[in-house]
This record gives sequence, structure tokens and C-alpha cells, in this order.
Amino acid sequence: MNNNNNNNKKIGAVLVEGGGIAGVQAALDLANSGFKVYLIERSGAIGGMMAQLDKTFPTGDCATCIVSPKLVECARNLNIEILTLSELYSIEGEPGRFTVTVKKSPRYVDEKICNACGDCTAVCPVAHF
Repeated sequence: MNNNNNNNKKIGAVLVEGGGIAGVQAALDLANSGFKVYLIERSGAIGGMMAQLDKTFPTGDCATCIVSPKLVECARNLNIEILTLSELYSIEGEPGRFTVTVKKSPRYVDEKICNACGDCTAVCPVAHF
């Protein structure tokens, strides 16, 4: 038996860069295939441009009606970890065994306890225009 195969064994995690509709669908497909997926998005939310549209071309379908169920499914999938306000900083390694460094911008909100009630905005010392 060749012990060299153990050193070359691939790790079962995947990084998807970009949380637009294509990145979300890729993350869902990979997660549903059994991979742990890290979905990295530069902005504060996933969905990309499609989440901002009213209708899609050429059918005129409701963009929100298409993208919303995918965003909910992505957020609820236990195999997907969404990293918003994050950017891929560096990649090292070889195919199947990459190590990445992710730069995560501060959110100034504790994501674990935030329930989006808005109470913190009332007492925030920074003016918002």
C-alpha cells in the first residue's frame, strides 16, 4: 500500500468568492454535494446585483422572486458559512490543499446577539445621513 496517497489526500472544503446569484448557486450545489463551503462576499449582504433588480431580462420575471428563496436556502444550509464584509487576501498551496487568508472588515455589531431590532441605531454616537 502506498502511504504517499495519505499526504496527497484532498480536504473536503470549498471557498466560493462572490455572493451574487452565481456564487450562491455554486455554494448551494457544492454544499448539497456534501462539501463544507465558505462563501466570501465583499459587501454586507449576499445576493449581488440581482437582489437589487425589479425584473429580469428577457422574461420580465420578478428578480426578487427568483433570488430570495436561494438566499434563504443558502443562509439555512449548515454546510455553508457566509463571510460578508470579507475579501480574499491570499492563496497558498496546491490544488486540493489550499490555505487562504481572508481579510474581514469590522461590522461593529456582535453578529451572534444581533436580532436586527434597530435599538443600537438610536443610541449610536455616529451620525448617519
